[in-house]
Amino acid sequence: MRGLEERYDGCLADGKIQFSEGCVDVYLAKSLLETAKEEYSQELELEKTHEKTATNYSVMFNTRYEILRKCIHALALFDKLKPSDHQCMMVHLCIKHPEYELDWRTLETMRLLRNGVQYRGQRITREIWISNKIKFDIYIKSMIAFIEKEL
Repeated sequence: MRGLEERYDGCLADGKIQFSEGCVDVYLAKSLLETAKEEYSQELELEKTHEKTATNYSVMFNTRYEILRKCIHALALFDKLKPSDHQCMMVHLCIKHPEYELDWRTLETMRLLRNGVQYRGQRITREIWISNKIKFDIYIKSMIAFIEKEL
């Protein structure tokens, strides 16, 4: 796993960190926030029943990741960051916003696991799900609070 500063430099060099000239897209940030909150609420309800009987936790993991990604995108909008890949948006937030207290290794591990599910058919086991579920909760709730503060 590449280091945070090295990955940030790579994102800059690859042109994946670019900024818009205009105003912050508040409408999009609000939309992403509302969608993330709705999906998170629905997912928590679904997990109450599904988690007890599941043998493959990939769907729950991917849903949580997508909620997290929407929050990351919304926060990046306040810096006028143009959307790029997930990794570069996360790198930017980790470097430029230490107040968010985002752990790069945790986010990168989640991203790599999600990519494994999406692109290589990897299954998320109960152990992996349990070890990441609370981290998702902490990040999603804190990012929602930061977005609401910015709005």
